Amino acid sequence: MHKSMLVAGLAAAALTPSLAFAQQTCEQQQRNQVLTAAAGAGVGAVTGAAIAPHRDRAAGAVIGAVAGTALGAEIGRPNADCAHAYGFYDRHDQWHARGTDRADARGYYDRDGAWVYGAPNGYYGSDRRWVAANGDALASGYYDDQGRWTPASADGYYDDHGQWVASISGHYEDGRWIAGHASGAYDTNGRWMPGARRGHADADGVWIADAQPGYYDSDRRWRAGPARGYYDTHGMWVAAAPNAGAYATPATFEGPGRADLDTQEVWLERRIQAGAHDGSLSPAEANRYTDQLGSIRIEETGMRDGQNRLAPAAERRLQLRLDKLRTNLRASVNGAGF
Repeated sequence: MHKSMLVAGLAAAALTPSLAFAQQTCEQQQRNQVLTAAAGAGVGAVTGAAIAPHRDRAAGAVIGAVAGTALGAEIGRPNADCAHAYGFYDRHDQWHARGTDRADARGYYDRDGAWVYGAPNGYYGSDRRWVAANGDALASGYYDDQGRWTPASADGYYDDHGQWVASISGHYEDGRWIAGHASGAYDTNGRWMPGARRGHADADGVWIADAQPGYYDSDRRWRAGPARGYYDTHGMWVAAAPNAGAYATPATFEGPGRADLDTQEVWLERRIQAGAHDGSLSPAEANRYTDQLGSIRIEETGMRDGQNRLAPAAERRLQLRLDKLRTNLRASVNGAGF
Protein backbone atom coordinates (compact mmCIF):
# COMPACT_ATOMS: atom_id res chain seq x y z
CA MET A 1 0.00 0.00 0.00
CA HIS A 2 2.80 2.36 0.97
CA LYS A 3 4.64 1.62 -2.28
CA SER A 4 1.53 2.29 -4.33
CA MET A 5 1.02 5.61 -2.58
CA LEU A 6 4.66 6.54 -3.23
CA VAL A 7 4.50 5.74 -6.93
CA ALA A 8 1.17 7.52 -7.37
CA GLY A 9 2.38 10.59 -5.52
CA LEU A 10 5.61 10.79 -7.47
CA ALA A 11 3.89 10.27 -10.80
CA ALA A 12 1.38 13.02 -10.11
CA ALA A 13 4.03 15.49 -9.00
CA ALA A 14 6.49 14.69 -11.77
CA LEU A 15 3.85 14.66 -14.45
CA THR A 16 2.65 18.19 -13.76
CA PRO A 17 5.68 20.06 -15.17
CA SER A 18 5.99 17.53 -17.99
CA LEU A 19 2.72 18.83 -19.41
CA ALA A 20 4.72 21.86 -20.56
CA PHE A 21 6.31 19.85 -23.35
CA ALA A 22 4.90 22.17 -25.97
CA GLN A 23 8.48 23.50 -26.17
CA GLN A 24 10.40 24.42 -29.25
CA THR A 25 13.98 23.63 -28.39
CA CYS A 26 16.19 20.98 -26.87
CA GLU A 27 17.19 23.56 -24.27
CA GLN A 28 13.61 23.77 -23.04
CA GLN A 29 13.30 19.99 -23.04
CA GLN A 30 16.38 19.70 -20.90
CA ARG A 31 15.04 22.36 -18.54
CA ASN A 32 11.71 20.57 -18.24
CA GLN A 33 13.42 17.27 -17.56
CA VAL A 34 15.42 18.90 -14.78
CA LEU A 35 12.20 20.30 -13.34
CA THR A 36 10.44 16.94 -13.36
CA ALA A 37 13.47 15.28 -11.79
CA ALA A 38 13.61 17.96 -9.09
CA ALA A 39 9.87 17.68 -8.48
CA GLY A 40 10.16 13.93 -8.22
CA ALA A 41 13.05 14.23 -5.78
CA GLY A 42 11.19 16.67 -3.56
CA VAL A 43 7.97 14.70 -3.42
CA GLY A 44 9.94 11.46 -3.10
CA ALA A 45 11.81 12.76 -0.06
CA VAL A 46 8.61 13.92 1.65
CA THR A 47 6.70 10.78 0.82
CA GLY A 48 9.59 8.50 1.76
CA ALA A 49 9.95 10.16 5.13
CA ALA A 50 6.21 10.03 5.75
CA ILE A 51 5.76 6.31 5.10
CA ALA A 52 8.97 5.15 6.74
CA PRO A 53 9.05 4.10 10.39
CA HIS A 54 9.79 6.99 12.75
CA ARG A 55 13.37 5.90 13.41
CA ASP A 56 14.06 5.46 9.67
CA ARG A 57 12.56 8.66 8.33
CA ALA A 58 15.92 10.11 7.29
CA ALA A 59 16.79 6.99 5.32
CA GLY A 60 13.27 6.93 3.89
CA ALA A 61 13.66 10.49 2.70
CA VAL A 62 16.94 9.68 0.95
CA ILE A 63 15.55 6.57 -0.71
CA GLY A 64 12.40 8.43 -1.72
CA ALA A 65 14.40 11.29 -3.20
CA VAL A 66 16.53 8.92 -5.28
CA ALA A 67 13.50 7.03 -6.52
CA GLY A 68 11.63 10.26 -7.18
CA THR A 69 14.49 11.73 -9.17
CA ALA A 70 14.68 8.67 -11.41
CA LEU A 71 10.93 8.44 -11.86
CA GLY A 72 10.54 12.17 -12.42
CA ALA A 73 13.29 12.23 -15.04
CA GLU A 74 11.75 9.24 -16.80
CA ILE A 75 8.26 10.76 -16.84
CA GLY A 76 9.70 14.05 -18.01
CA ARG A 77 11.66 12.46 -20.83
CA PRO A 78 10.15 13.20 -24.28
CA ASN A 79 9.71 10.33 -26.72
CA ALA A 80 12.45 11.68 -29.00
CA ASP A 81 14.88 13.50 -26.74
CA CYS A 82 17.92 15.64 -27.42
CA ALA A 83 20.26 12.72 -26.83
CA HIS A 84 19.19 11.49 -30.27
CA ALA A 85 19.00 14.84 -32.04
CA TYR A 86 21.35 16.25 -34.65
CA GLY A 87 20.15 19.58 -33.30
CA PHE A 88 17.19 21.93 -33.59
CA TYR A 89 15.97 25.08 -35.29
CA ASP A 90 14.94 27.97 -33.08
CA ARG A 91 12.04 30.34 -33.73
CA HIS A 92 14.36 32.49 -35.86
CA ASP A 93 15.05 29.48 -38.14
CA GLN A 94 18.63 29.31 -36.89
CA TRP A 95 20.34 25.96 -36.43
CA HIS A 96 21.58 24.83 -33.01
CA ALA A 97 24.00 21.91 -33.37
CA ARG A 98 24.52 19.24 -30.77
CA GLY A 99 27.51 16.99 -30.28
CA THR A 100 25.37 13.86 -30.49
CA ASP A 101 27.33 10.73 -31.42
CA ARG A 102 26.74 9.75 -35.04
CA ALA A 103 25.48 6.33 -33.99
CA ASP A 104 22.85 7.93 -31.74
CA ALA A 105 21.51 10.70 -33.99
CA ARG A 106 17.96 9.96 -35.14
CA GLY A 107 16.40 13.27 -36.15
CA TYR A 108 15.95 16.92 -35.28
CA TYR A 109 13.41 19.44 -34.02
CA ASP A 110 11.95 21.95 -36.48
CA ARG A 111 11.26 25.60 -35.64
CA ASP A 112 7.86 24.65 -34.17
CA GLY A 113 9.33 22.08 -31.81
CA ALA A 114 8.11 19.09 -33.82
CA TRP A 115 10.35 16.04 -34.05
CA VAL A 116 11.45 15.11 -37.59
CA TYR A 117 13.22 11.83 -38.26
CA GLY A 118 16.43 12.02 -40.28
CA ALA A 119 18.81 14.91 -40.83
CA PRO A 120 17.52 18.22 -42.27
CA ASN A 121 17.53 18.25 -46.07
CA GLY A 122 16.33 21.66 -47.18
CA TYR A 123 15.94 25.15 -45.78
CA TYR A 124 13.46 27.67 -44.42
CA GLY A 125 12.33 30.06 -47.14
CA SER A 126 11.66 33.76 -46.80
CA ASP A 127 8.02 32.93 -46.01
CA ARG A 128 9.26 30.91 -42.99
CA ARG A 129 8.07 27.64 -44.53
CA TRP A 130 10.26 24.57 -44.89
CA VAL A 131 11.44 23.92 -48.45
CA ALA A 132 12.54 20.33 -48.96
CA ALA A 133 15.50 19.80 -51.30
CA ASN A 134 15.17 17.24 -54.06
CA GLY A 135 18.89 16.65 -54.24
CA ASP A 136 21.13 14.00 -52.73
CA ALA A 137 20.21 13.57 -49.06
CA LEU A 138 23.78 12.46 -48.32
CA ALA A 139 24.98 15.88 -49.49
CA SER A 140 22.55 17.75 -47.25
CA GLY A 141 24.96 18.32 -44.37
CA TYR A 142 28.29 17.56 -42.76
CA TYR A 143 30.12 17.01 -39.47
CA ASP A 144 32.71 19.56 -38.43
CA ASP A 145 35.83 18.83 -36.39
CA GLN A 146 33.80 19.29 -33.19
CA GLY A 147 31.56 16.39 -34.19
CA ARG A 148 28.58 18.66 -34.75
CA TRP A 149 26.27 18.02 -37.69
CA THR A 150 25.33 21.11 -39.68
CA PRO A 151 22.86 21.43 -42.58
CA ALA A 152 24.53 22.57 -45.79
CA SER A 153 21.82 25.24 -46.04
CA ALA A 154 22.98 26.85 -42.79
CA ASP A 155 25.84 29.33 -42.59
CA GLY A 156 26.94 27.81 -39.32
CA TYR A 157 25.34 27.01 -36.00
CA TYR A 158 24.88 28.04 -32.38
CA ASP A 159 26.89 25.90 -29.99
CA ASP A 160 25.89 24.80 -26.47
CA HIS A 161 27.03 28.17 -25.10
CA GLY A 162 24.88 30.15 -27.52
CA GLN A 163 27.87 31.33 -29.55
CA TRP A 164 27.56 31.54 -33.33
CA VAL A 165 30.08 29.37 -35.19
CA ALA A 166 30.43 30.36 -38.85
CA SER A 167 30.86 27.26 -41.01
CA ILE A 168 29.92 26.04 -44.49
CA SER A 169 30.15 22.69 -46.26
CA GLY A 170 33.13 23.55 -48.48
CA HIS A 171 34.37 26.24 -50.84
CA TYR A 172 35.76 26.95 -54.29
CA GLU A 173 39.34 28.01 -54.89
CA ASP A 174 40.55 28.69 -58.43
CA GLY A 175 37.42 26.98 -59.75
CA ARG A 176 38.06 23.79 -57.75
CA TRP A 177 35.67 22.55 -55.08
CA ILE A 178 37.40 21.84 -51.78
CA ALA A 179 35.16 19.66 -49.65
CA GLY A 180 35.10 19.94 -45.89
CA HIS A 181 33.73 22.53 -43.49
CA ALA A 182 35.29 25.96 -43.71
CA SER A 183 34.81 29.49 -42.45
CA GLY A 184 34.95 32.35 -44.91
CA ALA A 185 33.14 34.14 -47.74
CA TYR A 186 33.51 35.05 -51.41
CA ASP A 187 34.24 38.56 -52.63
CA THR A 188 32.49 40.09 -55.65
CA ASN A 189 34.98 38.42 -57.99
CA GLY A 190 34.47 34.93 -56.58
CA ARG A 191 37.70 34.87 -54.59
CA TRP A 192 37.55 32.89 -51.37
CA MET A 193 38.34 34.99 -48.30
CA PRO A 194 39.14 32.74 -45.30
CA GLY A 195 37.67 33.95 -42.05
CA ALA A 196 35.40 36.55 -43.67
CA ARG A 197 31.71 36.56 -42.79
CA ARG A 198 28.76 37.38 -45.00
CA GLY A 199 26.25 38.23 -42.35
CA HIS A 200 25.55 40.29 -39.25
CA ALA A 201 23.83 40.13 -35.90
CA ASP A 202 20.59 42.07 -35.55
CA ALA A 203 19.52 44.11 -32.52
CA ASP A 204 18.45 40.92 -30.73
CA GLY A 205 21.75 39.19 -31.43
CA VAL A 206 20.24 36.87 -34.04
CA TRP A 207 22.63 36.01 -36.86
CA ILE A 208 21.34 37.20 -40.25
CA ALA A 209 22.99 35.88 -43.43
CA ASP A 210 23.54 38.47 -46.16
CA ALA A 211 22.99 37.71 -49.84
CA GLN A 212 26.07 36.28 -51.51
CA PRO A 213 27.83 38.46 -54.11
CA GLY A 214 27.54 35.64 -56.63
CA TYR A 215 27.84 31.89 -56.95
CA TYR A 216 29.62 29.17 -58.93
CA ASP A 217 27.30 27.41 -61.37
CA SER A 218 27.39 23.75 -62.41
CA ASP A 219 30.19 24.57 -64.88
CA ARG A 220 32.18 26.09 -62.01
CA ARG A 221 31.93 29.54 -63.51
CA TRP A 222 31.47 32.53 -61.23
CA ARG A 223 28.10 34.23 -61.71
CA ALA A 224 28.33 37.72 -60.21
CA GLY A 225 25.30 39.39 -58.66
CA PRO A 226 23.28 39.08 -55.43
CA ALA A 227 22.30 35.45 -54.88
CA ARG A 228 20.41 33.53 -52.22
CA GLY A 229 21.13 29.88 -51.74
CA TYR A 230 23.81 27.45 -50.60
CA TYR A 231 26.22 24.78 -51.80
CA ASP A 232 25.63 21.16 -50.93
CA THR A 233 28.60 19.06 -49.83
CA HIS A 234 29.40 18.24 -53.48
CA GLY A 235 29.70 21.91 -54.42
CA MET A 236 26.35 22.07 -56.25
CA TRP A 237 24.63 25.43 -55.88
CA VAL A 238 21.06 25.21 -54.56
CA ALA A 239 19.17 28.42 -55.30
CA ALA A 240 16.75 29.56 -52.59
CA ALA A 241 13.90 31.16 -54.49
CA PRO A 242 11.73 33.42 -52.31
CA ASN A 243 8.27 32.06 -51.51
CA ALA A 244 8.64 29.08 -53.82
CA GLY A 245 8.84 25.37 -53.26
CA ALA A 246 12.01 23.45 -54.05
CA TYR A 247 11.20 23.40 -57.76
CA ALA A 248 7.79 25.04 -57.82
CA THR A 249 6.97 28.01 -60.00
CA PRO A 250 8.60 31.13 -58.55
CA ALA A 251 5.73 33.62 -58.40
CA THR A 252 8.11 36.50 -59.09
CA PHE A 253 8.89 35.06 -62.52
CA GLU A 254 5.46 36.08 -63.81
CA GLY A 255 4.31 39.57 -64.73
CA PRO A 256 5.51 42.79 -63.09
CA GLY A 257 8.32 42.42 -60.62
CA ARG A 258 9.83 39.53 -62.60
CA ALA A 259 12.96 38.08 -60.97
CA ASP A 260 16.36 39.08 -62.36
CA LEU A 261 17.82 37.02 -65.20
CA ASP A 262 20.44 35.29 -63.07
CA THR A 263 17.80 34.10 -60.58
CA GLN A 264 15.68 32.71 -63.41
CA GLU A 265 18.70 30.97 -64.91
CA VAL A 266 19.55 29.37 -61.56
CA TRP A 267 15.99 28.13 -61.16
CA LEU A 268 15.89 26.69 -64.68
CA GLU A 269 19.24 25.00 -64.11
CA ARG A 270 17.99 23.36 -60.93
CA ARG A 271 14.72 22.34 -62.60
CA ILE A 272 16.60 20.65 -65.42
CA GLN A 273 18.78 18.83 -62.90
CA ALA A 274 15.71 17.76 -60.93
CA GLY A 275 14.05 16.48 -64.12
CA ALA A 276 17.12 14.43 -65.01
CA HIS A 277 17.22 13.07 -61.45
CA ASP A 278 13.53 12.09 -61.13
CA GLY A 279 13.16 10.84 -64.73
CA SER A 280 10.70 13.50 -65.91
CA LEU A 281 13.38 14.46 -68.45
CA SER A 282 15.33 11.98 -70.56
CA PRO A 283 19.11 12.30 -70.61
CA ALA A 284 18.92 13.69 -74.14
CA GLU A 285 16.32 16.29 -73.12
CA ALA A 286 18.29 17.31 -70.06
CA ASN A 287 21.44 17.74 -72.15
CA ARG A 288 19.58 19.74 -74.77
CA TYR A 289 18.07 22.13 -72.26
CA THR A 290 21.38 22.46 -70.43
CA ASP A 291 23.07 23.41 -73.70
CA GLN A 292 20.34 25.97 -74.45
CA LEU A 293 20.70 27.52 -71.02
CA GLY A 294 24.47 27.61 -71.45
CA SER A 295 24.04 29.40 -74.77
CA ILE A 296 21.83 32.04 -73.12
CA ARG A 297 24.39 32.59 -70.40
CA ILE A 298 27.22 32.95 -72.89
CA GLU A 299 25.20 35.50 -74.86
CA GLU A 300 24.37 37.37 -71.64
CA THR A 301 28.05 37.55 -70.67
CA GLY A 302 28.91 39.04 -74.05
CA MET A 303 26.13 41.62 -73.76
CA ARG A 304 27.17 43.03 -70.38
CA ASP A 305 29.28 46.17 -70.30
CA GLY A 306 32.31 46.92 -68.14
CA GLN A 307 30.05 47.60 -65.12
CA ASN A 308 28.25 44.27 -65.59
CA ARG A 309 25.11 46.05 -66.86
CA LEU A 310 22.70 45.07 -69.63
CA ALA A 311 21.07 47.45 -72.07
CA PRO A 312 17.23 47.27 -72.02
CA ALA A 313 17.10 45.78 -75.52
CA ALA A 314 19.62 43.09 -74.55
CA GLU A 315 17.67 42.24 -71.41
CA ARG A 316 14.44 41.91 -73.42
CA ARG A 317 16.12 39.57 -75.90
CA LEU A 318 17.51 37.36 -73.15
CA GLN A 319 14.15 37.32 -71.37
CA LEU A 320 12.44 36.07 -74.51
CA ARG A 321 14.96 33.24 -74.81
CA LEU A 322 14.44 32.28 -71.16
CA ASP A 323 10.66 32.34 -71.58
CA LYS A 324 10.91 30.06 -74.61
CA LEU A 325 13.20 27.65 -72.75
CA ARG A 326 10.85 27.56 -69.78
CA THR A 327 7.82 26.93 -72.02
CA ASN A 328 9.57 24.04 -73.76
CA LEU A 329 10.78 22.63 -70.47
CA ARG A 330 7.24 22.77 -69.07
CA ALA A 331 5.95 20.82 -72.08
CA SER A 332 8.66 18.17 -71.70
CA VAL A 333 7.84 17.43 -68.08
CA ASN A 334 4.04 17.70 -68.67
CA GLY A 335 3.69 20.63 -66.34
CA ALA A 336 5.28 18.93 -63.34
CA GLY A 337 6.97 21.39 -61.03
CA PHE A 338 5.55 24.49 -62.81
